Amino acid sequence: MTEASGANFKRRLLRRIPVLSRLARALDALQEENQHLRQWADTLSAEHQRLREETRHLHQLTGSLSAEHQRLQRLLAALSQPPLMRDQAPLRLNLEGPEGPGGEDGWPLPPPLMRYWVAGTDDTGWFLEGGRLGARTMTELLARHGIAFETFDSILDFGCGCGRVLRALRGFESVTLHGSDCNATAIAWCDEHLGFAQFGTNLLAPPTRYRPHAFDFIYAFSVFSHLSEALQVPWMEELHRILKPRGLLLLSVHGDHYIGNLDESGLARYRSGSLAVIQSDKAGANDCAAFHPEPYVRRVLARGFDVVDFVPEGALGNPRQDVYLLRSRESRKIE
Repeated sequence: MTEASGANFKRRLLRRIPVLSRLARALDALQEENQHLRQWADTLSAEHQRLREETRHLHQLTGSLSAEHQRLQRLLAALSQPPLMRDQAPLRLNLEGPEGPGGEDGWPLPPPLMRYWVAGTDDTGWFLEGGRLGARTMTELLARHGIAFETFDSILDFGCGCGRVLRALRGFESVTLHGSDCNATAIAWCDEHLGFAQFGTNLLAPPTRYRPHAFDFIYAFSVFSHLSEALQVPWMEELHRILKPRGLLLLSVHGDHYIGNLDESGLARYRSGSLAVIQSDKAGANDCAAFHPEPYVRRVLARGFDVVDFVPEGALGNPRQDVYLLRSRESRKIE
């Protein structure tokens, strides 16, 4: 007889004795409750195991989300770097893909993120075509006034970024090409990969490192369109300083085509002939946008220059921006 069957036999005997039958029933109830407690304990143990497993998954998910958050923060920080200027040391970042010799012009292509900085898209085709159109904007405008691009000795691309326009000028072998930008990461890339030009960094505010009267021609595509009002005149004075007397300056800016981006007060300023700026505290970055009515350019920015030409929406590589061609006078009169 097994231990369990023996216990059951004794229990049956107890039930037959009237005095002890109540004790037998209590023992039966305790046994049933014990069975329920065992089942409940098994359920709790399984739930505890499930919760431990879910906690482990949550920790893994939290780690993944933290890593993704840090990656997005790095990406947002990189995207906030302006295609114009930023005073900092070169970033040690993987900029979303390697550069390579795949450009149809034979020169290495900058990484996609750098292309985005200067073109608003990382599309390779538009990056190259936009640079060619920028070069075409300059050469055709100069030709309208009987000026051949190759007659210049030295040219500065002010706000060159990663060389979008400069690479389209490499065919002018008699011209010394220079590029300057405050985005030190882009300049470091240009310096390493675009050997046909000389590159240097500048700060968000002037001066530059260039000697007076260093350049025959300076161009600045969509640079003043991302500067605060406080920086507009100082930079014009600096460009006048480093231009040769009678040197030429080409600017592209946001004009009438872009005024739909302004609020009521900004629009009122623009229509009154004053500069209108959005988020001027973020000067040098794309978040800062300046809008230049023609009277402001002629009255304020062009002091010390003669306006040679004005082409509304004439910047082919920066579509729908206005283009001004200015000629430096011997001295810049500040009124």
